[in-house]
Amino acid sequence: MLAALKTSAGPDAKDVEQRTTSLEAYTRASVLVGYCPLRIEVDVSLVVDKAIEDGKKVLLPDLEPGVFRMAKEDWRKRLIKLENGTRTVDTYEITSIVDSVFFKDVAVVVLVPGLAFTEDGTRLGRGSGYYDQVLKKASGGDVTTIGICRKSQLLGYLPTQPHDRKVDMVIAF
Repeated sequence: MLAALKTSAGPDAKDVEQRTTSLEAYTRASVLVGYCPLRIEVDVSLVVDKAIEDGKKVLLPDLEPGVFRMAKEDWRKRLIKLENGTRTVDTYEITSIVDSVFFKDVAVVVLVPGLAFTEDGTRLGRGSGYYDQVLKKASGGDVTTIGICRKSQLLGYLPTQPHDRKVDMVIAF
């Protein structure tokens, strides 16, 4: 799967933005938890831009599962590389998904990358368990988790382990 993703073009970022932001869960949400895509991941940067434009609080992952950094209009200019090779924004506004005021009595959408998904929300990540921990902490309340992938990443079956967490829905481009 990794080799195929490295050599194939991803979906159009505008299509990703339009389909994602047209969801009822997005419209209802006050908070968007996004991600800074790796080359093999679906580009959600226009979704992040639209969420900021729509006045939503936008959070991008930090190294520690469940800890996020606030993104603002200039987020693209403030990108930094973390120790594990992923990117986030250089900001002093850091919040935890568990105790954040942004998650109290509000609707939240969490965009989740992965190597593969099934239609029922089973997800294959990159092996570190980062998003499984995030999804566990984000469960309950008005939180909608959305797997974002290419159509080629949507499989009929994926094996699971007890710590694996499903996403609520999958959008394949």
